[in-house]
Amino acid sequence: MAGEAILFLYVGAVGAIFLLNIFQWFFSRDWIYGVFTFQTFIWCLYAFLQRVYLSETSLSTAEFLAIHVAVHGLAQIAYLELVDCLFDVTKQQPRLKRWFRGSQLLALGYPVVNMGLLILIGESWPASSANVYLATVYWLLLVSNCGIGIWLSVRHRSTVGGYFLLGSILLMLHEINSLGNYIGPFYPAPTTEAGISLAKQILGGGLILELMSFSIALVLRQRQLAVAQAVEQTRLEAKLVQERLEAELAVRWLEKEKTDAQLRAMQAQVNPHFLFNSLNSLSSLIEEEPQRASQFVDQLSMVYRYLLRANDQQLATLSSELEFIRSYFHLLKTRHGDGLSITIRVNPEAMHQLLPPLTLQLLVENAVKHNVISLKKPLTIEILGDETGYLTVRNNLQRKVTRILSNGVGLTTITAYYQKFDHPAPLLTEEDGYFSVTLPLIASSADWSAIEER
Repeated sequence: MAGEAILFLYVGAVGAIFLLNIFQWFFSRDWIYGVFTFQTFIWCLYAFLQRVYLSETSLSTAEFLAIHVAVHGLAQIAYLELVDCLFDVTKQQPRLKRWFRGSQLLALGYPVVNMGLLILIGESWPASSANVYLATVYWLLLVSNCGIGIWLSVRHRSTVGGYFLLGSILLMLHEINSLGNYIGPFYPAPTTEAGISLAKQILGGGLILELMSFSIALVLRQRQLAVAQAVEQTRLEAKLVQERLEAELAVRWLEKEKTDAQLRAMQAQVNPHFLFNSLNSLSSLIEEEPQRASQFVDQLSMVYRYLLRANDQQLATLSSELEFIRSYFHLLKTRHGDGLSITIRVNPEAMHQLLPPLTLQLLVENAVKHNVISLKKPLTIEILGDETGYLTVRNNLQRKVTRILSNGVGLTTITAYYQKFDHPAPLLTEEDGYFSVTLPLIASSADWSAIEER
């Protein structure tokens, strides 16, 4: 009764491990779980046959030993495949891989030959000296394979390797026990019922502990793989984020370079345009009003000096822009007389604030270019600023009847400047007979430092 209880407990424990690994294999689709499921199935089937069939059937010792050899051979094939999958023997130890394949063939071949010769020769075959030598070599091979598994487990130096080491040691002891059953004198079998019961308890408990150790090793391996996969996923995501940021920075750099090129091209268009108009005005003054021509040259020199300096500046103070626009307006006044007037009302506290250079010149030039200027229809330009941080340049609308060809240099240049500095674009409005452009001023030196860093 005690032996049946032990066998029943053994069948239940091995069956539970078998079912657990079936579920793990189903959900993970990992080959290593399929191999271990096969191994636990072999032991579960062997235990079930012992419980249901072998205990109720009168088998000879030779037949029982033949089944025992076959079960251990199949289990050994699965064990070697486990070692291969767990420790990556194929890549790490290619020569050992060939040894494993040869051992698996022998683990399958000897039981088949042993069973065939038993059928052909009969009960005398197991006791023959030839079979004793073959069986000894066979079991020594299985013990040696367990030794290799132990060696690889120790080299692995991890929790997974530790649990697999324990399972391999227990499997080696199991194989040594089977070897002892064949060499007889060196391993006397128990003869009393109590001794047989104790041997069954030791072997059954050892096998259960062995399978549990292997199962825990595989669970920990799966956990390590999941952690490694999560780390790799995080690394890839971080790499993708970094690559996206680098791509965005590259795009912004290219946009900045494009904007700079556009600005340089626009300034190259503005300066010659202004210079040619000024030279035409100077030409008419030289003969008619030499004194005014001299004053005009002085103002032109001041204006052009500022224009040249502006090419090397990213921002200018409002006070320097207003000083420049007064000199520039003097040149325009020379050309258009009393038909053109300008009014400047700016809060003195805003004089230190910044804006792109030549902004006011481009807006004033734009107003002069597109509107009628005469004594009957004077053009009035106003530059207004207050404490809100905005500057408004506006003029009364009296558009020329003849369509003026425009390349959009003025407003496009200003908008490009503000885009470059990541500031809101100027606001253009047209209402109540006035055209207005509202510009945001850069308020402080801190904003200027941030722009220089970009």
